[in-house]
Amino acid sequence: MNRSVFRFCELCLLSLLLSFSSGLTWAAEPKVQILSPKDGSRITQEQNRILVSGKVASQAARSPNVDIFLVVDVSGSTSQYAGVDMGDLAQVPDSGSFGFGRPQISIGGFGLGQPPVRNLRNSILAAEVGAARRLLLQLNSQSTRVGVLTFSESAKVVQPLTNNFEQVRRALDDILRNGPYGGTNMADGVRTGISELMGFGTSEKKVDTVKVEFLFTDGFSTLPIGESRRVTPEDTNLAINAARLAGKAAIKVHVFALGEEALSYPTAAVGIAKASGGTYTPVSRPADVLAVVENISVVGVDYVQIVNQTSGQKATQLRLAADGYFASAVPVVEGRNQIDVFARASDGSNGHDSIVVFYQPSNQKSLELEVFLEKEKKLQLEVERLGKSQADIQRDVERNRQDSLSRPEQLPPAAEGPPR
Repeated sequence: MNRSVFRFCELCLLSLLLSFSSGLTWAAEPKVQILSPKDGSRITQEQNRILVSGKVASQAARSPNVDIFLVVDVSGSTSQYAGVDMGDLAQVPDSGSFGFGRPQISIGGFGLGQPPVRNLRNSILAAEVGAARRLLLQLNSQSTRVGVLTFSESAKVVQPLTNNFEQVRRALDDILRNGPYGGTNMADGVRTGISELMGFGTSEKKVDTVKVEFLFTDGFSTLPIGESRRVTPEDTNLAINAARLAGKAAIKVHVFALGEEALSYPTAAVGIAKASGGTYTPVSRPADVLAVVENISVVGVDYVQIVNQTSGQKATQLRLAADGYFASAVPVVEGRNQIDVFARASDGSNGHDSIVVFYQPSNQKSLELEVFLEKEKKLQLEVERLGKSQADIQRDVERNRQDSLSRPEQLPPAAEGPPR
């Protein structure tokens, strides 16, 4: 694309974003709401644990509604091995009919030039899709919309924002069926996500939502300026400038950088997260993204604890989703139980809600609790099958983050071979 034309498009989009976001102001205090069970409920069941669920958010979230766009890198290098034979781990369809798109590209001797994995189920692309599906499993479709786009040589919307999560799952399956190909146009991926979230594209416009992008990539930006296999600083700058536009509209871009190539030259990934106010999550073994994707909070609350004050027991299997919905199995005793939920916002401020329920043992099981526990068991098994604990993976991420932030800005070496 001509550079002046690209800059003109950025300026036009910036003016629209500024007009939209200029009136937004807020303070940051967490709000906690227990949705189920209701205060004063009488619960009769066999299990001596009850399912407690609700919603948390800081006032910075502005709205209980959330829009998340999944921005998935499908460039040629995502056909490489994710570091673990995942099998059914990523919850993706069988790869027997999958294609690999166009021939792979080699840049600077990194993974793009290596042979693709034989089974796409074990690829970086499968890890990206698996992480997206894991995130989706925890969100609340009543107030959260999710959309999906891919980017390689350009960006393509494969699912506009929707509350129908089954459509989103099918869109993610289609990404694997189409397979990886081409270069890496991060700028177009970020900008297309902005357009969709702001209602300038194919997605229905909604003003009263928290808007974020989850960007998964295994590399660095090689397009749209680059006309050969040489990586240019202009491509990196365009990607970061696109993220600045996102930040102007209060759209955070949370970046997951997967694998050796992404961590070796992290300038674009770090810059996108920083410029938009998002989080940078570097994962050296791509499959490990499954263990850390849910650590991002888009509503400004990063910690929840649930306690039965009557017995002094804390909740088990506590799950806090990216959109602020929480659920947990809380131990109860016969008779009166006071259940307290405490939340901490990202700025350190605290919130609280409390209910009283009355529990009576019986021989009838709670199906709702059983479904929740089964889902939690499945999510935990996914992490266990990675062969490393969640704590170990998180420590790796922190080390990688410090290394990336201290690394001097540089570009990868020019690739060998004729222009593509």
